[in-house]
Amino acid sequence: MNSPHDPVTVTIDSRSLSAARGATILEIARAAGLYIPTLCAHKDLTPYGGCRMCIVEVDGMRGFPTACTTPAESGMVIRTHTAQLHEIRTEILRLILSEHPCSCLVCDEQDECRQYSATIRKAGVTTGCRYCPNDGQCELQEVAARLGITEIGYPVYYRNLPVHKDDPFFDRDYNLCILCGRCVRMCQEIRTAGTLTFLRRGPQTVIGPAFDRTHLEAGCEFCGACVSVCPTGALAEKARKWKGAAEREVTTTCPFCGVGCQVRLQVKKDEVVGALPAEDDLVNRGQLCVKGRFCIPEIVSHPRRLRHAYKLRDGVLVDIGWEEAATLAAERLTACPPEEFGLLVSANCSNEDLYVAQKFARAVMRSNNIDTTFRLAYGASCAPYVEHLRAPATLEDLRRAEAVIAIGLDTRFGRSVIGAELRKAFRRGARIVTIHHRPHDLAQIAAHWLRPAAGQEGELLRELMAATAPAARGGRGKTTGGADIAAAAGTIRESGRTVILLGPMLLDRTDGPDLLRAVHAWAAALGAAVMPLPSQNNFLGALLMGAVGELLPGGAAWADTAARDRLARRWQSALPAEGAQWNSSLVGRGPRRKVLYLLGEVIPNPRAGAETVIFQNIFHPPDLTGADLVLPAAAFSETDGTVINGEGRVQRLHRALDPPGDAAPDWEIVCRIARAMGAAGFAFGSAREIHEEIATLIEGFDAFDAPARAPHRWPLAECDLPAAASAPRSDGSATNPFLLLTTNLEHTHRGFAMADRVAGLSRLYPLRVVEMNPVDARTMGIADGETVAVTAEGLDRCWPVCVTAAQPEGLLHVVLPPGELDGANPRRVQVRKCHV
Repeated sequence: MNSPHDPVTVTIDSRSLSAARGATILEIARAAGLYIPTLCAHKDLTPYGGCRMCIVEVDGMRGFPTACTTPAESGMVIRTHTAQLHEIRTEILRLILSEHPCSCLVCDEQDECRQYSATIRKAGVTTGCRYCPNDGQCELQEVAARLGITEIGYPVYYRNLPVHKDDPFFDRDYNLCILCGRCVRMCQEIRTAGTLTFLRRGPQTVIGPAFDRTHLEAGCEFCGACVSVCPTGALAEKARKWKGAAEREVTTTCPFCGVGCQVRLQVKKDEVVGALPAEDDLVNRGQLCVKGRFCIPEIVSHPRRLRHAYKLRDGVLVDIGWEEAATLAAERLTACPPEEFGLLVSANCSNEDLYVAQKFARAVMRSNNIDTTFRLAYGASCAPYVEHLRAPATLEDLRRAEAVIAIGLDTRFGRSVIGAELRKAFRRGARIVTIHHRPHDLAQIAAHWLRPAAGQEGELLRELMAATAPAARGGRGKTTGGADIAAAAGTIRESGRTVILLGPMLLDRTDGPDLLRAVHAWAAALGAAVMPLPSQNNFLGALLMGAVGELLPGGAAWADTAARDRLARRWQSALPAEGAQWNSSLVGRGPRRKVLYLLGEVIPNPRAGAETVIFQNIFHPPDLTGADLVLPAAAFSETDGTVINGEGRVQRLHRALDPPGDAAPDWEIVCRIARAMGAAGFAFGSAREIHEEIATLIEGFDAFDAPARAPHRWPLAECDLPAAASAPRSDGSATNPFLLLTTNLEHTHRGFAMADRVAGLSRLYPLRVVEMNPVDARTMGIADGETVAVTAEGLDRCWPVCVTAAQPEGLLHVVLPPGELDGANPRRVQVRKCHV
């Protein structure tokens, strides 16, 4: 008797093939390199059998079964290309094409047209292949060519459906849709989002969000998975609609958050024209969020990319070459005393960039004044947040969890790969508790949505912690904001493996530090794992490379004398005489410095904090005259290196193309300046050489070409990371009827708001727009889009209003760049129309 684990052996087109039991005929054929036409089947989706193109002949089986839905059985004799199969497939395809624009598919001059563009077009914008956004990369086009379709033989029916162009990242032309259902199944099975469905019936059937809504209105995450599996041009990316097929692809790591998804850059000539998810079992498993899927080409190919160095001379911008730029930088830096130097480096840089930058500050400038802006973004929460990064939970922990507690997390437009994992966890029976003061995507799958009033998150968390303590008993507990604490606590106590997800909600609150410490203790009491989700892609790398004054490379504390001595011997250089002293002038506050070096970062009004500003980035500074020397850097797609994601995985950045103009990798620019200053130890010729030096200082940091990518608990010494500024107490006066909640803008890259570089993101991440409840707006006589003045002690700002029911009454919410607004968060404010 055959075991259920024994392989099956079949004969396909006279070839004997073996496969695991349960494999379909189509899967076995594809694995063997045999072509069977299909339009609805996809390797990641449940077999559907809708298009009928994959029919085959099987000895002893009646009819023509579809290869995608028929499990193989031992002894089967299968034929995939007979005259009868070809005739039936051709007839099916002709029927499909009778409702699909196909003039170019059956034109006998199509080859000459493609090569010479010599033939007059036979169809309009949506009816000819030469005008189709998927021309040359369309599966329907490929199947028609393989079957040799030269005529249709049926009346052509053009559906004359409107083309939907109201979504931010892709257009929908359902005249090109063949109803294969791939997009629907991808949305429902893999992303588990349920945004798409079949609408209406019979010849009127179309696909889209229910009730004729836009994707934005229907709650779409814009992950792009539906676009990726569409076999025709029905779903077309706006940014690459007419770019054509890529010539090659390069797998690298997405730079837009700390999840660390693997992405396949689509390269054509000297341009990144698209980005697709990599088949990576460790992190994203073939999925991406809106930023990784749609924003990379617009970021790295933006017209405001820096291509040449320039200096400011008498208020005039003057282009200069690298030799002059390095000499000028060296002159300014050589004349700068160590205590008057400041280097602010981006946590979006690679480990190799960060290491060279901190080595430059300490070994060349003899200064410990190096920092990153995550201290500014996280404020006083920075130090307790780092505590959670010392032993973070992993994605495998999340995939095995029985209960998940999400604190202040909305995964719709950021970290949506995590959101997809949570929906899968929900489907397998995991219980989800989400804590958030406003509607969000996790509320749809949560067993318990605890909704505190803004500013009362701390009280709710403390009640929940108390209710889950071992001494807590059943019964209905105290509630905050209408949330049922007792029921949620019962779910948590009854669950086994528990993972706590830390969203951004607590990081910029006045009581954030205390709450993060409380979560740390709570997790220990529950035996739960905590998964921080940093917004910077290399937050851990910045700490481990020593890109903050309190830490040395390898995570040792600056106060560790033995570690300092080892580093000095390795570098053969003296280290700074002074220890780490946070000075807020690094972010434009406090006393002026002689030189402020901004490496991949942007701060408001840098000239207020320095006599000389050196600006190194991939884009021009916001104010073209806001820096004395501007240096063009390579983007992540134009350099090699490594980064460390929030789980502690070391992951590779792979160079996909050359930088534009004179741009160069950050580490290379710093090395040029160091050599111009006569410094030794900066003769690196590649990122690999830098990585090898880092590996001599950090155990386990090796294998540049193929990092193990296993989650790792890197050693980070206990150290104090003081905040950029202390927040005053909120004004609780009754004369200020509204509570203003500010959120730091997470979606930045190298200091720039991504929404300023990617048109579609401006609709998803509104910046400096105050959200107000409709009841409050009517009471105040304020209409959507009007500008209001928001005032309190030390605050007087005018912002446009977005009236939305998602905002609770009495609460205002606005997203701002980090450090733009000081003070308590949330705080009491007054609101009035501007100019009234």
